[in-house]
Amino acid sequence: METKSYNSPTYWQSFTKTDETSQWVAGLDEQLKHATHRTKLPLQLKKGQLTVCLTDTSFWLIYSFDTAGHLAIRTCFDPQSIKGYTVGKSTKNKVNYQVEGALGQFTVTIELPEGETPLLRYTTTLVAGQPFTIQAFPRDVYVLDKDYKPTTTQGMVYVTQSGPTSGLAYLSVTKPREGSLLYFQNLTALNDFCQTTQTDPSGTVSVKWPEIGFALPTTEKPLPAGKEITLSDAFLFISDLIPESEFDAADQFLKAMAGIYPLLPKPEIQYYHWPKAAEQTIEALAESANCGRMIQKKYYLNAYVDAVKKPPESMVQLAILVPLWEYQRWAEQAVPLVESLQQNLPSFYNAKQQTFMRWLPAGTFAEDKESRSEEQDPLKIDSWYLLHTLMNLGRLADQGNMQAKDLLFNSLEFVIKAAHHFAYDWPVFYNIRTLEVVKAETDSGKGGELDVAGLYTHVMIQAYEFTKEQRYLDEAIVSAERLRGKGFELLYQSNITIMSALTLAKLWKITENRLYFDLSRLGVANVIARLWIWDCRFGFGQQRNTFMGVAPLRDAPYLAAYEEGEIVATMINYIKEVGRDVPDSIRMFFSEYTKYLLHRGRYYFPSELAADSVCQSPKEGRILVDLPIPLEDMPTGWKQAGAVGQEVYGGALAYILATYTYKRFENVPVIIYCNYPIYQSEYQLTGKNSGYVILRLSGTADYTCCIRLLAKGRQLPSVQLLDEDDTTSEPLNPIETDKHYQEYKVRGNLRLRVEWTN
Repeated sequence: METKSYNSPTYWQSFTKTDETSQWVAGLDEQLKHATHRTKLPLQLKKGQLTVCLTDTSFWLIYSFDTAGHLAIRTCFDPQSIKGYTVGKSTKNKVNYQVEGALGQFTVTIELPEGETPLLRYTTTLVAGQPFTIQAFPRDVYVLDKDYKPTTTQGMVYVTQSGPTSGLAYLSVTKPREGSLLYFQNLTALNDFCQTTQTDPSGTVSVKWPEIGFALPTTEKPLPAGKEITLSDAFLFISDLIPESEFDAADQFLKAMAGIYPLLPKPEIQYYHWPKAAEQTIEALAESANCGRMIQKKYYLNAYVDAVKKPPESMVQLAILVPLWEYQRWAEQAVPLVESLQQNLPSFYNAKQQTFMRWLPAGTFAEDKESRSEEQDPLKIDSWYLLHTLMNLGRLADQGNMQAKDLLFNSLEFVIKAAHHFAYDWPVFYNIRTLEVVKAETDSGKGGELDVAGLYTHVMIQAYEFTKEQRYLDEAIVSAERLRGKGFELLYQSNITIMSALTLAKLWKITENRLYFDLSRLGVANVIARLWIWDCRFGFGQQRNTFMGVAPLRDAPYLAAYEEGEIVATMINYIKEVGRDVPDSIRMFFSEYTKYLLHRGRYYFPSELAADSVCQSPKEGRILVDLPIPLEDMPTGWKQAGAVGQEVYGGALAYILATYTYKRFENVPVIIYCNYPIYQSEYQLTGKNSGYVILRLSGTADYTCCIRLLAKGRQLPSVQLLDEDDTTSEPLNPIETDKHYQEYKVRGNLRLRVEWTN
């Protein structure tokens, strides 16, 4: 059998062969051919048909394609025996089965959810007859030919679950030519199982052809007797279309995910006042001796609280400075920390190398070489790192900072030389003096930092917008071309990938070449494929929330404060840049991501967490619970948060969220908060004490968001909220009122009018 995968430099078109299968595949065709109690389901599919049947140890759901081949779905498994089943309640789109096994009583519910997206859902629960532990369970889906043989089939695997990401697997079946399949396991439904057995659903969904899907993790603690526990809640999107390109695959994936998302459980939303958190964080950054230090009369921020064994880092200064510059303009008042950090920037420039450096050139490492991590070398640089600092210098320059513009352009020749040296395929680490590759690949066969070509494109577009020199645009185009063929392996670092998507959209508008918008959507699909679209409610997860988070790296087992702040700001700018051309699926996911980050972002602050859920011996620095600086890392429920450290540059999260989600206007006494992106706004003063604001919300009409009208002063004036496009509508009714605010729940994608009078 032959499986197409991306685990080589030509990800979209390379093939890997495997003749290895697990014990669950051998003899499967004979078992299914002779399966008993085969009956057709009373559910009407648009294409294909569904039957159920029994083998000695499994209750099967068989999806038979119209042309050739089958999917065999093992809805429940009992290693001793399945004794029989009875049909329970059924409707036009749902049927229940009671399955009797040696382990206990299984209930299998098979459903065809209503909606435009063709989906099959099957849910399995168990009431165990006696306590037992789980040692080895099979996956639930098998690809078969027309004779039920699994070993003759072929396919392409695009992306699967990585660690705690969504429990998904996306693939196509090419022999027999059946179509494409997105498997999605609702990991939220497994919380009771995980809490009871003290297991984690990370890495439980994968593909080892021809086996696909979810396998229960092994347990040391038993499932109890007499309690109904969900063992699986899976969705299948099945299409007879096989993507002809990586862009078709991205679009099909986004469509399928958008069809599954409304059927998933979601946590309740609570409002958190981010402007207050921003003020507290900025005060800590400027005044706490734990956050920064003076070196040669200049103030530098540490990367982590009390982490002073390494020299200051350029990225850290700019990660705080750039969004802080935006914040002070939003707040309509100067922030002294801005000036302090601006003064330290020139000290990171190395005139001999003619480039910006990662580590402060005059700084020293307190640890000896043997105990340093791999990046602690003044001449070694991470490919994304230099480009990220240049990108932020460009953002400062765009706001009128001439010093930042000079530093950017003084470093451009070096980075262009490096791009040419690496042929725009960037390694993980290289020597900044010699350009010698120190570490070529993230992992064997995975290539280097694949999305960094997009970040280089970003910097070149910035240079082009400043100068209009064709040279920079040509560099951007050549680098963008290097992103082709990477498929769902494009993502190395989530914030870099989403920045690449934004700049590719800009390149599309500059050149009118549709290829770059296709690449942009591919980048977005890479990020959405790594979302944690499940609500962890076991262990410490019962006291915090990670729903709709995205990890900083492809394989990172935690969410990270700074990257999430940068991601949400970039997503909002993407919606503004692309406007009405943003596909509904992307608009929906970006808006929902914003909503849930605004809800759960508070849990990055250690003061918001139970003491026993915070690590007291982090890798970097130390944890000060009362200091309003976020923890870098938020893992799943069985691990403490903050194991990496309390992330000083993650302090940008609070004021990024304040700046991007609270709309302030000069001489307008109302601040408008929305937990969906507002991508268009204008206002008009109609009198000394009256006026209106027109807002265009992102999102789609299928989902709701929160609007909160807040007083800029001591008391909210007389305000009302109206649907601007409904000329007959009355003012909307608030769901919560106070002298300081009024709150409303509204649908996404509306145009709203806020009117006020004093």
